[in-house]
Amino acid sequence: MRWWECVELALINLNGLAPLKEIYAEVFSIRSKRQLSIPVSLEATVRKELEYNSSDSTNWRQSRDIFFSVHGIGNGVWGLRSMIEHNPRAYDIEEPEEDQNLSLRELTITRIVRDTALSKRLKALHRFQCQMCGTAIPMKDGRSYVEAHHIIPLGKPHNGPDIASNVLVVCPNHHAMLDLGAVGLKRDDLSEMCGHAISQESLDYHNTVIAGISPSSE
Repeated sequence: MRWWECVELALINLNGLAPLKEIYAEVFSIRSKRQLSIPVSLEATVRKELEYNSSDSTNWRQSRDIFFSVHGIGNGVWGLRSMIEHNPRAYDIEEPEEDQNLSLRELTITRIVRDTALSKRLKALHRFQCQMCGTAIPMKDGRSYVEAHHIIPLGKPHNGPDIASNVLVVCPNHHAMLDLGAVGLKRDDLSEMCGHAISQESLDYHNTVIAGISPSSE
């Protein structure tokens, strides 16, 4: 078994994403059970294989692109790229053609769900579960579906930043509720992961500007 295969198997056993400390321990366990050699420099070897097989790294060998760095190289959390490259996407619905014979017609609001590299990594970090309710929508192929919500919306007139501290991983129901300002945000009600801290500025903006909640009523 080649070293990169050991690291890949370790991450599979760790549900696709883990800090280096857990990856080291799992690789050690795999090689011990299979009676494979374990060098003194196991930790350095594992890090080397992660970087050699990840396009996130300047050390990428440009052959296999198996791993991704969750918080950026040097921050110690790695995942399997298959977790983010095959995340199912939601597609917007076409607006119905206008019917001149109707005096009243239903208005369909179309939202485009962005699936950037940042949102993919945050979804993986939260294991595709809503930070508000813990929901993971199961897909028929066994994967889960969630969306990324910019707390301070992008574009005019809000001009929110496209950064991790301004993004919540949520189910479609909570995404719509947040977009409509139908629910406020309290930090204590959100599940947070190490390495993904939500900005208080973003929470305050949503509550006061989007949801219209005065500070005294929170």
